[in-house]
Amino acid sequence: MANKLFLDNDKKSNQKQMMQIVDRIKNSFIPEKNTLYKQIGIRSHSKGLFYKEAVTGESLGNKSVFWIEPDCFIVNIVFAWEQAIGKTTDKDIGFIASHRFPMYKPKEGVLNLDYLLYFFKSLKGKYLLELASPGGAGRNKTLGQTEFLKLKIPVPSMEEQIRLVDILNTATKELQHYQQKLNNLKLQKKGLMQQLLTGKTRIK
Repeated sequence: MANKLFLDNDKKSNQKQMMQIVDRIKNSFIPEKNTLYKQIGIRSHSKGLFYKEAVTGESLGNKSVFWIEPDCFIVNIVFAWEQAIGKTTDKDIGFIASHRFPMYKPKEGVLNLDYLLYFFKSLKGKYLLELASPGGAGRNKTLGQTEFLKLKIPVPSMEEQIRLVDILNTATKELQHYQQKLNNLKLQKKGLMQQLLTGKTRIK
């Protein structure tokens, strides 16, 4: 559904470069050797952020690190082509990320964060992330941040962006509901099969 919405929107909306609609956020700092820091990671296939075990500043070495700022689009440049993307929230405050996880804040009144995230979850968004990640397979396909900021995406009015986000949020909730029902049915089937195979239940 998201793919169709963005393809339809692509035909009628103004195209804008990422550099026109987001600001790069860099809250860099020098870690203290004996302080523990909690790091984030990003799963591929649009599955969002996860949290790593805390490490000392000494173990980070000379790695360039940043404080996470909420309400940003964030991407893992190593696996951007595999849609390793997400958004930061208030619960991520106090976590850190390395230079491999650049953050971009949508310009207020121009771009809705959820609209941006949904766009890069779509097939068109995946294609653009691959386009900005030249090189061979795996770790050689690193997202070029200059190339990323030059990407053009459809940017309708804020009202239209919010309308699209509402539609996609509703569809996502429906899919999650049916997925839960399907998972429950699979568990029931597994239980019945187990009972049949052990002789606890007999077919009349």
